[in-house]
Amino acid sequence: MHMTIDLGKEIAPVLGSRELVKVIESKITNDKVILDFKNVEFVTHSFAHELLKYKLKNPNIELRNMNSSVSRMFEVVEQQLQRKPTPPKVRIETRNIISITG
Repeated sequence: MHMTIDLGKEIAPVLGSRELVKVIESKITNDKVILDFKNVEFVTHSFAHELLKYKLKNPNIELRNMNSSVSRMFEVVEQQLQRKPTPPKVRIETRNIISITG
């Protein structure tokens, strides 16, 4: 048995903060959960990032019925989560104080 949460009706049509994932977590009572995005118009990067991190720890969560912009945001965030962070390339240049002043 599973439960379905209509995020657009039960939370908001625009999901814009990491804190909303905690609200969703508090509503989850079953092992198998379907998060239905049919009434969601937009999600922010931070919301998508937090929800995907939560989903990695809870693989019984399924995301359904996303519009194209919501789906694209999740794709972008998922790609970023899969990449290994690379340290920034920093070039440090040293100069002799005499070459600067004179």
